[in-house]
Amino acid sequence: MAIRFNKRTRVCKGVPKDIKEVLYAVIDDIGRERIRADVSSNIESSRKYCAEIVDRCTHDLGGEANDDEALGNLCEALLHFMLTASLLPSERKVTVDGTELDVVVPSVKNLAKSPDKTLVIQVIKANADMARIKQAQAVQKNIENLWIISARKVDYKGRNYHLGNAKFQYSSVVSDIRAFLARKGVSSLKMLHG
Repeated sequence: MAIRFNKRTRVCKGVPKDIKEVLYAVIDDIGRERIRADVSSNIESSRKYCAEIVDRCTHDLGGEANDDEALGNLCEALLHFMLTASLLPSERKVTVDGTELDVVVPSVKNLAKSPDKTLVIQVIKANADMARIKQAQAVQKNIENLWIISARKVDYKGRNYHLGNAKFQYSSVVSDIRAFLARKGVSSLKMLHG
């Protein structure tokens, strides 16, 4: 597999500044360290925080909260924050065999070595992004290990986490990632060096 890493940023590269500002204002209001402490000690608390943060952000975004792309950007940025807060291993915005992948859990190295123990998560923000699902399927052939995040339900046979009321609600994605890693016997905590 040919791998190219994009430089990591504090949030998602390409997410409009106002969405980042709204998201981090809400996170700071709740308490960044409180969220980290709660989520790293009890992954199930991520459900409550994701639901609360999305609710408050959509309120603060006003009319933009009706835009799938804006909500997709919000979901992506919040996922990145929660993966860091929960200490779950992941690589973000990587390119494998010419395909840009939004999130790989636990790592691209693991994807090459043990795809059955690796999640690929793609964020779909608009209808034009639907082709990215098919591209990701060329890299992660197991549909059970290719999860989609979107503002609203999309046409996909696998797991589609979205903001509507459904089996796979967005607020449960972080705890479901942890459960996946536990089922597959993959170490689920990042080792912090330094």
